[in-house]
This record gives sequence, structure tokens and C-alpha cells, in this order.
Amino acid sequence: MKVLVLDTSALIMGLDPSGLDLQSYSVPEVTNELRNQTGPSFRLSLSTSSGKLKIQSATSDALNEVMERAKTLGDHPALSKTDANVLALAIDLKRECQNPVIVSDDYAIQNVAEGMNIAYQSLASLGIRQKFNWIHYCPACHRRYSCEIQVCEVCGTKLKRRSTGKQRAVMRAKT
Repeated sequence: MKVLVLDTSALIMGLDPSGLDLQSYSVPEVTNELRNQTGPSFRLSLSTSSGKLKIQSATSDALNEVMERAKTLGDHPALSKTDANVLALAIDLKRECQNPVIVSDDYAIQNVAEGMNIAYQSLASLGIRQKFNWIHYCPACHRRYSCEIQVCEVCGTKLKRRSTGKQRAVMRAKT
């Protein structure tokens, strides 16, 4: 069964889960991010009370899987805690034999979703067309690093990232 997993951007862009035919899910971190925003917070509250949107925490197992994949792809620094939990919830739903589609305009979420074979859909942007693998490097001394640090251990320069390879994105959900 197809279900939607909503990121904060989906609700900010005006998606109203109470008006959809599909069941929608999100994570508590999205609720926290929308607390001070009147329109999206109202939609969230209305959808939750009507049962069309379920707020569910992701399992730590799924979250660890997301973080490991994000490190492999080099998107780890670009993912917020909320982003990682949205992806992890999609993994949990997939394990429950659901067919999750993440709704987000966040390119890092889309890239990691693509790398984990999870469908995604954007609202306001075109979405990614290619998935990328990223490497972090020092622009001064050209050393390569894992994504766990932000400053070169040799010369102290702030690290940058660049693509080490790209492939055609195929997991974008059909509209």
C-alpha cells in the first residue's frame, strides 16, 4: 500500500494531508520544527486529529542504517536530525510492507532516498535528476577526509565537498 512520509518542507509548501486519499506519516521532529508557523502548524494539527496524518518515531535501527548510508554517500553533514528521522521512518514503513514515498524538496533527503531505493517526490522544486557520491577535501592541501570532521587536521582549512561520481536518479515517484 502506498503511503506518504512528509518532511517539514512538504507542510510548509502547503501540502494538506487531510485532503489526500493516501495515509500520511511524519516524525515528531517535523512537529517541533513547525511549532511557531501558523499555517503549516494548523494543517499538521488538523490532519493529525482527523487521522490522515500519523506522527511516528523511527526506530534506532533504521536511523543507524540511514546515517551509515548518508556517510557512504557523503550527505551526512547535509542531513539534519529531522531529515534522518524522515528517511528512517520510510525504512520502517518499508519493512512493514508499505510502499513509502517521501515528500520533500530537500536535495540531501532525495539523494539518500535514491541511494536507499526509497521513492521520493518534490513539491516546489524539480527534485534531483542524478544521485551523487560526495568526498570531503581540503582546498588548501588537497587531503581527503571522511565526513565526520569539518576542518583539515593538517592545515586547519575548512573542508569542502565535491562529487566523486554521479548516476541517473530513478526512484522519483510517478505523479
